[in-house]
Amino acid sequence: MKRLIAILICGAVATQTVALADDDNPSACGAVLCLAGLIAGGSAGGDCKSYMTGYFSIVKFHHGHFDETGTSNARSDFTNQCQSVGPDTKKGVNDRYGNVQSGP
Repeated sequence: MKRLIAILICGAVATQTVALADDDNPSACGAVLCLAGLIAGGSAGGDCKSYMTGYFSIVKFHHGHFDETGTSNARSDFTNQCQSVGPDTKKGVNDRYGNVQSGP
């Protein structure tokens, strides 16, 4: 079942047929869908590289050191700009990747 979900997510991102709400940030939605696909066992093909680069470019520092909490909060704010994806999916992505300094 996870494999089927991953295939569907990757297919949706690759063909860019995902219907976005009027107030959605396409970069945020792309990042969420690509990273959710990775979590489900898919691959980051198509436009995923640029979406993931945008997500992982959000990095916060505190007193010259990587700030896990600040980075996670900022990335959560970014993914919340995508209203078309459910909050559970966005939370799952941020729980997995929100506090890492660089991408997978």
